Amino acid sequence: MNESILELLKKAGEFSEKESTLLKQELQYRKLKKGNFLLEKGNTCSTLSFIISGSFYQYNIDLELNKNVIDLNISNDWVINHKSFTTRKPSEYSIQAFEESFIYELSIDAIHRLIAQSQSFLQMGKILEESTSRIDFFDNNNTPDEKYDFIIKNKPNLLQKFPQKIIASYLKITPETLSRVRKRIK
Repeated sequence: MNESILELLKKAGEFSEKESTLLKQELQYRKLKKGNFLLEKGNTCSTLSFIISGSFYQYNIDLELNKNVIDLNISNDWVINHKSFTTRKPSEYSIQAFEESFIYELSIDAIHRLIAQSQSFLQMGKILEESTSRIDFFDNNNTPDEKYDFIIKNKPNLLQKFPQKIIASYLKITPETLSRVRKRIK
């Protein structure tokens, strides 16, 4: 079995062999080139996407045309705009491929079909919880050092994938503050 599908299943929950087969049948494989949008601002998020390889960033653009990054995702992450997906309202953010990326998508209709076949698929809700808790962490009143430490402990590969400017935006700090934090923490 493809390793990325095994990782996807592990991160989505615990499923029987039959349930795993049902889930695999609903997955759609997709390739996105660097710069392609997984979700554009103003559209409603209707899929959960599992990153096989590549990376994505989720952002909005402010009045000064700065990209304000709210989430970063790399291989073996689920990527979603939680608020748009759950409220079924247009997204305030865009999700864009930072590099050529390969994903498995699971549509909201597919999720409903799966839940109708087995209540075990309700545990996929933890994917939604994970995306919210990570975003909430950076919006709370944590210090720049605590935010950077969180990345080092939980998602160190982000530091290899994304430039400092994007990491700083994700942490809600300036690039200069990020440089000072990196010097202190090294």
